[in-house]
This record gives sequence, structure tokens and C-alpha cells, in this order.
Amino acid sequence: MLKILLVSNLYPNENEPTRGIFTEQIVEELSKVHRVEVMAPTPWFPRLLNKFKSSPHKFLPKSCVRNNVKVYHPQYLVIPKVGRWLYGMLFFMGIFNTLRKIKKDYNPDVINVHWMYPDGFATVMAARLLKIPVVTHSLGCDINEFSQYPSRRFFIKLALRMADFNISVSEELKQKTINLGSVPEKSITIMNGVNGKLFTPSNKKNVRKRLNLPTDKTLFLYAGNFNVEKGLEVLLRAFSLVHSENPEARLVIVGSGPLENHINLVVSELNIADKLLFVGRIDHEHIADYLSAVDFLCLPSLREGCPNIVLESLSSGTPVLASRVGAVPEMLVSEDQVLGLLAEPNDINDLSRILSQSLTMEWPDSLDFKWMDWQQSSHKIADVLRQAVLVNKEVY
Repeated sequence: MLKILLVSNLYPNENEPTRGIFTEQIVEELSKVHRVEVMAPTPWFPRLLNKFKSSPHKFLPKSCVRNNVKVYHPQYLVIPKVGRWLYGMLFFMGIFNTLRKIKKDYNPDVINVHWMYPDGFATVMAARLLKIPVVTHSLGCDINEFSQYPSRRFFIKLALRMADFNISVSEELKQKTINLGSVPEKSITIMNGVNGKLFTPSNKKNVRKRLNLPTDKTLFLYAGNFNVEKGLEVLLRAFSLVHSENPEARLVIVGSGPLENHINLVVSELNIADKLLFVGRIDHEHIADYLSAVDFLCLPSLREGCPNIVLESLSSGTPVLASRVGAVPEMLVSEDQVLGLLAEPNDINDLSRILSQSLTMEWPDSLDFKWMDWQQSSHKIADVLRQAVLVNKEVY
């Protein structure tokens, strides 16, 4: 049994219960075999800036117990849009004392840190000072986007070189970490799991009635944040090109986010409000109902790592129409059946093409999709963490 400390800013809390649900699922499975504590640092804004920018984290306790797991919430200074190259050092300064206390009280065998910057860089530096083995976990934008900036790229490369092992959630992402300096022999791909008990095919008509969705329409689903990288505007413009020739098609939109006002303006511009069904943000477990109810999931993201919504949709028996990003092409590989269609990211015409194509294809009533669950994924992660401990046994 290992004593694991998982570090991630992407972890649910009392203010943001849907934040980083996938990370909590990893912790839940690891906790069945190992001892696990979590450090979920939160940004702190100076009082002057707090007048202009609200933070959902500022009232979180320094530590708490969530689902029988102890969670620490140290704060680190953030000055929005200023000095991003400093975030790694500010993160380090914010977590070091908490990590030193955890070392004294809990004495973890190994640290698994998710998200490469600032989390990964700062945690690797602190772990090295405190002589704790550390494994990084690359998720997507932390490599795809942040490594494009010279200063952040430097700190990411440093963390990848200094970590004991580097886990990535897709083969594409792993190759990028190797290109940045991760040693190939210490670079491992472990894709996310899926909760096959929650996400399972259901009677489409019955679920639609329960959700008050039309039973006589073809339903596309978008479920995610209203952020630029999620590509909702691209999807709306692509859908507007399709619906005139397919008047029975509707787009169900689940979620919310900072671009909400902009999205409303785009909807007005395209004059498609009557073809859309806005649901708002819902709990993660209720996403399963919508995935079972619709005909297709749309994932128009500009960037991704290993998006769990794709695995959840396929497990629910629903095909996926997605951008060719991250691990998505790997998820849609099947020798026996078509699981979905791919379009180039940020390409309205190509996305509209696969939307139209999906309406002309013959799809089975439900897909036959098998994927590893969170238990299997977590066991693979634990194997890597165990290797890190063994490698460092003589050193520490």
C-alpha cells in the first residue's frame, strides 16, 4: 500500500462541485487500495483586485475532508494577466509550507501532480527539496497551449526533466512531452477511464420524455464550458449551415461559462434560437441522461487532452462528432463499427460536413463500446507511482 499525495488545482470543492470530476474519480479508486490525501491549491487575489475580480476559492478552508479524503487548500498569489512567468514561483511559495507540514504529518511515499504549469513545475521543485518522489501528469492545454510561451515552456521542460516519471493522457501528448525533454523511458501514456455503471445505454424515448426533450427530432448535444477552447461558437456556426436543410434537427446545449453573453449574441446573429435547447449547468451524474437521450454528442474543441465526455458518450451508446484533437482519434478507433466522425479543429465548414454526414448515415440503435474503467486506469497510475518509489528508495 502506498501513501500518495495527489496535487491538482482541478479538484472539486464546496464552491465548485463539478470542477475536475475526473481527478476525484482517480482519487476515489486509488483510495480503495492506497492511502491518499489531496492538495488542491487555490489562487489568492490581493484585496484591491478582489474588488474587481471575484474568486470562487477565497472562502475555502485550509483543509477539509471530502468523501473521506483529506484535502488541503493552500493559497498562492495570482495577479491576473500580469507576470504569468512568475506563476510557477508564486505557486511554489504558496504550497511549500503546506507540503512541508504534510511531509511531517503524513510523510507521503510519492506525489502525483496533475497539470504541468504552474502546478507541475512548483510541485516538482518542492518535492525535490523535501526529497519526495514525484510523478507529473499532463492533461492537455498545459502542454498544447502553455508550452507555446517561452517562459512557461522553460519551466515545463525543467519539470519534465526533473520528475521521476511523466504520465500523459494520450499518445499525442506523450510525444509532445518527449519533444520538450521528457526521457522516453520515463514517459507513459495512461488514458482516462469511464464509469460504465453510470454511463450506459438507456431507452432513448423514455429518457427524452423524462427530460422534456422532443421525441420526434434529431438531437445533437453540446456539453461543456462556454470557453473559447471548447469551440461552441464554431459549433453554432456549423449547425446554422446544416439546420436549414434539416429542419428536424435540434442542438441541446448543456453548460455555461464566461462567454455566455457572446454566445447569446452569436445565436441572435445566426437567427437559430428556435433550433436550440439551452439546459444550463447540471451535475455530472445527470449528464448521463442527456447522453442517452440524444442522437449525437458534438465536441468542437480547439484543444483537448483526453476528454472524458467522449468516453461517457460512447459508453452511453451515442456516437461522437468531434474535432481531431488530443486523444479523440484514439478513442474513436474501432475495427467493427463506426463510433463517430472527425473534423479539423476550428473549421466551421468541416464541422458542418460531418454534422450533415451523420444525418445521412445508418447508425445502430446503440453502440457496442468497451473501455477500461476508472479502477483499471487508477491501477496503471499506481504502478507508475510504485516505480517512482522504488527508483528513489536508495536515493532517499
